[in-house]
Amino acid sequence: WADAAWLLVGTAVAAVIIGWVLIHSADSPEQFPQHPDTIFHLGTTQWMAQNLDVSFQHGLRFTGTLTNTSYPVGFHSMAATVSLITGVPAVVSTSALVLATAAVIWPFGMGLLSRTVFGGAVAAGLGALSSALFIAFPFMLIGFGPLWPNLYGQAMVPAVLSAALGVIGILARNGQSPGAPATCAVVILVALPGLAVAHPQAVLTAAVLAAVATWTAAARRMCGGPGTPHQRRTFLVVNAGLAAAALASVALAPASMRDTGEPGPEMTSADALSDIAGLAPRDAVAAPAMGVVVLLGIAIVLIFLRTALWIVPALALFTMAYFLNTAVDDTVARMVTWPWFNNAIRLAGVAVLPAALASTAALLAPARLIATRLTGGGRRTWVVESACAAVLAGLLAIPTGAGIQRDIEWLWPYYHPGTARSWVSPEELRDLRDLAGRLPEGAVVAANPWNGGTYMYVVGGTQMFWPTEKTNTTTERRLLALLLDDIDTNPVICRLTMETGITHAMTGGVPFLWGEEESQLEFGGVDGIRQSPAWREVARAGDYRLFELTECAP
Repeated sequence: WADAAWLLVGTAVAAVIIGWVLIHSADSPEQFPQHPDTIFHLGTTQWMAQNLDVSFQHGLRFTGTLTNTSYPVGFHSMAATVSLITGVPAVVSTSALVLATAAVIWPFGMGLLSRTVFGGAVAAGLGALSSALFIAFPFMLIGFGPLWPNLYGQAMVPAVLSAALGVIGILARNGQSPGAPATCAVVILVALPGLAVAHPQAVLTAAVLAAVATWTAAARRMCGGPGTPHQRRTFLVVNAGLAAAALASVALAPASMRDTGEPGPEMTSADALSDIAGLAPRDAVAAPAMGVVVLLGIAIVLIFLRTALWIVPALALFTMAYFLNTAVDDTVARMVTWPWFNNAIRLAGVAVLPAALASTAALLAPARLIATRLTGGGRRTWVVESACAAVLAGLLAIPTGAGIQRDIEWLWPYYHPGTARSWVSPEELRDLRDLAGRLPEGAVVAANPWNGGTYMYVVGGTQMFWPTEKTNTTTERRLLALLLDDIDTNPVICRLTMETGITHAMTGGVPFLWGEEESQLEFGGVDGIRQSPAWREVARAGDYRLFELTECAP
């Protein structure tokens, strides 16, 4: 009962902190962060809900791909399921799933993991609370990208890792095991497919953390006893397995993950080290108090909590990976950072797990020491420990406001980007919804995706010829984007238009911040239909103008 109570209380407090940030960063559940990948995530969820199909195999139908063989759509399947069950729009169900993932699944899992690592009820509550005090996760992933599937998968890692520690406990005792090793192994086998569908990075992160914990446990087993051959053999076997896994990861790294992002450092070494010390990746506000707490937790683990020793190399590994990615990012560095798409925000996010455990240790150890001294280890020790832990947690969170204002200020621009950084404003969404209502059933609309017109699908369910700015990939699509205004004189363009089923086109909208040049280079033919006699204007709303195809070259 004490374990459950502390876990639920810690999760509730974390949920209030995270929920407060999200609710005060967006004006309503229908608002979404304005970033390049938003249209894909919302459109995929909308397609699943609209077509009553949440299958992993059909997760890319929104973009025109018939069969999905690799992209993780677990997040979209869940969001679409919520939409179908409740009847709310896909945007609202997505917002709800983001909130539940960040404010409930993540802190609850961290509470379970902290109980496994450190043992005891108080550890569960402190672990859940500590998980809400870092900006890198979950807040950065909610706005940047947005990396919602990454958020969804990463939030599940603590619970899976907790089960993994139950298996690793065979090598060396590690806190308080969540169950028998066989039971934990079954849990892992059942959970891994779901984790993979949520996001492959989550599987790789869990594997890296489990590998670090395994190596640490094997090293402690070898060094803790008289050093018999059997103990040394275990350590050698673990090392051989990890070396083989490391070599395989370099050789088998998928190109989609290995080659993501432009190579080359994005900041100086000094700036990267400053980010690490202040627990503030990229342009986030530094949190020196949390940095000190994490360092204190590391010292406590090294001196007093040896069963949790794996936290230190795990945090060191992810910290090194962040530095390599931001300050080096050459071919050798990418051998380490590829599982996280060579991306600073993703790397900073995975480092929060061991950092939160270190901060939990910094609060837990003093509380246990004081309680033991005051009660002599009697039956009331846990009561005094609980009171001390609550006071220490308050001293950490209350003076800094739990970082709430910092997190809101970071997320706010993603939900309120202004005209220059906006893909589609609330006013433009209303205009698109209005135009969608004027289209006949079965209409296919060609619109410049850089101008936000593709969000007509999200608000109106209208099929868009270019669902996102990333779908202008085939020769036919590129030709139409460049020459759609020549349809009355160019037979090839006429034939391609008829084959693709385009019935309408739309102009207007403001190009996204870094999309103006791409818009002009790639979609000049769409914007030029206003001067083409083959297209007749049938409606307009705000800055958008809707045209119907009336003639075609013979």
